[in-house]
Amino acid sequence: MKHVPPREPTVTCRSNTYPKGFYCSWHQQRPTFIPTTFEVDVQHNQRSLEVQKDAVHKNRCHVRFPEVFSSFPYMVNVTAINALGKASTTVSFEESSIVKPDPPERVTATPIRLNTRRLEVSWQSPATWPDIDNFPLKYFLRYRPLIREQWQHCFTLVGSNYGSVLFIRLPTPV
Repeated sequence: MKHVPPREPTVTCRSNTYPKGFYCSWHQQRPTFIPTTFEVDVQHNQRSLEVQKDAVHKNRCHVRFPEVFSSFPYMVNVTAINALGKASTTVSFEESSIVKPDPPERVTATPIRLNTRRLEVSWQSPATWPDIDNFPLKYFLRYRPLIREQWQHCFTLVGSNYGSVLFIRLPTPV
C-alpha cells in the first residue's frame, strides 16, 4: 500500500430538518492509507457560518440556516489534508435545492372490514421535520399489485391535516 495525497473530496448537502438547518457529508474517492483530516468552511451572503462537526459521523457537519427563504447561495468548502498534501472541493447551492424530508413514519395499510377491495392507509410525518404547520409536506401515494412491476399513482396530499387516515380503492385484478 502506497501512501498518497488526498484527492478532492466528494461533498453532498441535504436539509431534512428545514427550516432549522442542513448537513453536509463528504468522502474520499480513494483511500490515502495515512491519516487524513478535513476542514470545512461554509459561507452565506459573504459571511462565515458556524459549522458543527457531527459527534457520530466523522465525515459530516451540521449548519443552521441564518435566514429562511434566502436568495443568496451557500458555499461549502471541504479540504482534505494529510502529510503528503491537500485537496479541496467547493459546492454551491440554493437552500431550496437541498431540502429533502425523510420519508413518512409508521406507514400502515389495513384491509377495510366487509370491503376487501379497499385499504385504510395511515402514516405520520417524519419526526425530523420540525415545523409541519408552517412547512407542510406533500405526499404522493403510490401502490402496485405484487404481480405488476409498474407503480400506480393515486393523488397528491398536502398539509398537516392529511396523512392520518386515507382510504384507497384497489383496481380490479386482471
